[in-house]
Amino acid sequence: MLAAGRIDKGPDNEGVQVGSDVQLKCMLHHRSCNHMMWSKTKLSNTIVQIYTAGIMLPPYGNPGSRYNVSVSPQRECTLSIGRVEPDDAGSFTCTDVTPGSVTQLTKGAALTVIGMCLAFSMLNIFMVQYMTAFQ
Repeated sequence: MLAAGRIDKGPDNEGVQVGSDVQLKCMLHHRSCNHMMWSKTKLSNTIVQIYTAGIMLPPYGNPGSRYNVSVSPQRECTLSIGRVEPDDAGSFTCTDVTPGSVTQLTKGAALTVIGMCLAFSMLNIFMVQYMTAFQ
């Protein structure tokens, strides 16, 4: 079994206006983006996978999707969301999913969409604080 990796950089909390673009960045220590997963916890508390093992998953990987993952030469895995909509709000996490690892490391951040209902925004902040407490 492999020892767990390390996430050198996790995503930052972001607050963006409806219609703007946002980038969330994650970098695994000594591993490529093929060993990481992006997921989202929606405000409804539903968890969906967006990207894993180098593949964008449907519907996020469908043609015309506003979601994209790019990889920099420094192994930074950037999740970009174009023309942000209120439904994009939630908690985004990057996870080291190296096969055979003893544990999975996760770092998360909140995406708050400005111009949406304040109650949803406050719920989003609570969810990230709760998730951070258990990392």
